[in-house]
Amino acid sequence: MRFPLFVRQTIAAAGLCALAVPALAQVVVTDPPPEHHFGQIPVGATYAAQYFSVFNQGSSPVTLGQVRVDGQMAVCAALGCPTVAPEDFTVQGADGCSGQTLQPGLGCSTLVGFVPTAPGARVARLVFAVQDGAEVERLVAGTGVSQPLECVLDWAERSYPALFSQPTPTQVVSPYVARCYQGGALCVGADVAVPTVAPASIYYLFQGQMGRLGALSDFATVATQAPPSTLRCDQSSQH
Repeated sequence: MRFPLFVRQTIAAAGLCALAVPALAQVVVTDPPPEHHFGQIPVGATYAAQYFSVFNQGSSPVTLGQVRVDGQMAVCAALGCPTVAPEDFTVQGADGCSGQTLQPGLGCSTLVGFVPTAPGARVARLVFAVQDGAEVERLVAGTGVSQPLECVLDWAERSYPALFSQPTPTQVVSPYVARCYQGGALCVGADVAVPTVAPASIYYLFQGQMGRLGALSDFATVATQAPPSTLRCDQSSQH
């Protein structure tokens, strides 16, 4: 299966490919594959979850400690880099690994959920502690999306590719959620990062000049009606 470009870029930008388990480690993560990505999930949605399985490939029993998620990792700080967000990834109730003793040739699985708290690429470190042994690590990654803004920006990029070229991942610069284009010369977003009673608007920043383009709801309607009418810009999450 070929993963989308933004998935590969997220993992590469995090600089965490080195989080692979050593080849001779007794305990290894066998599923899902290292490039697994939770996908694009609306902010606050609770349906994204994945079982992570470890396997004792050694010749003696091994006892696992507490499975946890943390942010102990080195990442880049450039535009478009993922945000280290351990609070977005949780070990859920179906934790079949913490405190378990694995006999040779046996494994266990732990359910990890992804509930993004903000738009953009999010990463963390999933850790399987091993008694008297090295911890087993795996990068977990997902993308939070803000609707209907993400849908509107996707429509703009398809409709006006010359203007909205070289898009960055969605970023939060409070109170705005935005993407930048043309190598950073143009940024477009909406004031949806902070809840307000006023309807959200679309804004642009071009060569240092900022302006308002109109109501986010109006752009969402246009994007939904534009041929081919395959977009459905859900406006339920806008402020």
